[in-house]
Amino acid sequence: LTNMLNAESAVKKLARLPDNCICANCGTQSKYGFSTVCIKYHTFVCNLCKTAHQAVSHRCKSLTMSSWEQGEVLKLKMNGNVVARKTWLAAAPPPGQGGRPKEGDDVNVFKRFVVAAYDNKRYYREAGDVQADASSAPRPKAAPSQPQPVRHRAVAPSKPEPTP
Repeated sequence: LTNMLNAESAVKKLARLPDNCICANCGTQSKYGFSTVCIKYHTFVCNLCKTAHQAVSHRCKSLTMSSWEQGEVLKLKMNGNVVARKTWLAAAPPPGQGGRPKEGDDVNVFKRFVVAAYDNKRYYREAGDVQADASSAPRPKAAPSQPQPVRHRAVAPSKPEPTP
């Protein structure tokens, strides 16, 4: 029971992180976070996006009405809305443009977008590949952000020169 309560508390904390307070799909903002998670894609979503996900059988869970396990919390920590934006939605247009819903749009706009983005992978890019054109070659990996230690070869001590 304690682990379940800890997991539920952890999910609620994750929901309040600034990146998770903006719906991954439509950009709707919530000051205190959203009350629903799309389990399949590990995203915190608004009510209209929840409805769109559920319409195509993507499992969603309520933060307050569901039981949570530590494994689910771990997946949400490793993914969440940031990862969804960098992968599933990497090449998506801004909310309100190109078929991407915005707050106030008809629910059918949300449904079409969810199918295009997740089921059809229309905007999907591998994490780290920020090029918008799907036919472009993968980008080379960036240099490490931490400086690497300089390794010096050991040099044998020199013998003293003979004195004349």
